Amino acid sequence: MEIRQLRAVEAVVRHRHFTRAAEELHVAQSALSHQIRQLERELGISLFERSSRRVAPTDAGLAVAARARRVFAELDAARQEVDEFRGVLRGHIRIGALVPAGGVDVLGLLARFGRAHPGVEIALREGIAAEMFRRIADDELDAAFCLLAGEVPAGCTVDPLGHDEVVAAFAPDRAPAAPRVTVADLGREPIVSTHRGSAITTVLAGLFAEAGRPLRLALESGDPFLLRSLAARGFATAILPRSLTAVPGPELAVRGLDPAVRVPVALVSRRDRAAPPAARAFIEFVRREAASGG
Repeated sequence: MEIRQLRAVEAVVRHRHFTRAAEELHVAQSALSHQIRQLERELGISLFERSSRRVAPTDAGLAVAARARRVFAELDAARQEVDEFRGVLRGHIRIGALVPAGGVDVLGLLARFGRAHPGVEIALREGIAAEMFRRIADDELDAAFCLLAGEVPAGCTVDPLGHDEVVAAFAPDRAPAAPRVTVADLGREPIVSTHRGSAITTVLAGLFAEAGRPLRLALESGDPFLLRSLAARGFATAILPRSLTAVPGPELAVRGLDPAVRVPVALVSRRDRAAPPAARAFIEFVRREAASGG
């Protein structure tokens, strides 16, 4: 089993496409296919189901890809540790970015870390909390800025950074006169919010369940500008973190929820596996910035 074979399997599993995987790895598609077939013969099992229209990983393919990501992380950590002995911080880190995140200036943190450590490459991934947790568990992310609702998966370290308030956003001419709205008030118009599995919709579903009402969303989206636009034009009420309503965009009238709901903002990382030096440096950087009020 060779590293290049593992890279081929992991890339095809991620892209679900041989051509795109080959382009990423800068190899001919025929060479990539040959590497995977060679590995399948060695293992004695198919890693992919192939047809003229699609390619899908088998359970064995998914397992090999997950292990491969851990192998890559260990190799990268070894290179970075050698650089540490030389007094150089290099490598790359993969950060889940919730922007904005309460009062946390995520982009500012990333920019300051990048200036302090120009040898570290930073890759960003967006997603809801549930997706961030999965990516951390699968070694696809080193750390993630998240809004939290409910239990954090075992094996994760949580560094609290602040809080964000869950609010309802309306078109300025359609907002209730009261400064806060109840679940009963929300049930009168269509509701749009972030994808299910996010901290916001998890909290919202809990409020509706406590009130004995079903939560029906007219739209779930990861695009905050779209959600704001729908609310601003009077199509629906948008349930959002207050930080998203404070950035420039379509004009909104914002109302708090009754009862008020605040969710923690945190940096989440792995606790049960040693992080590469660059990832450790980033996590420590965020902790120092948080302690100093940055």
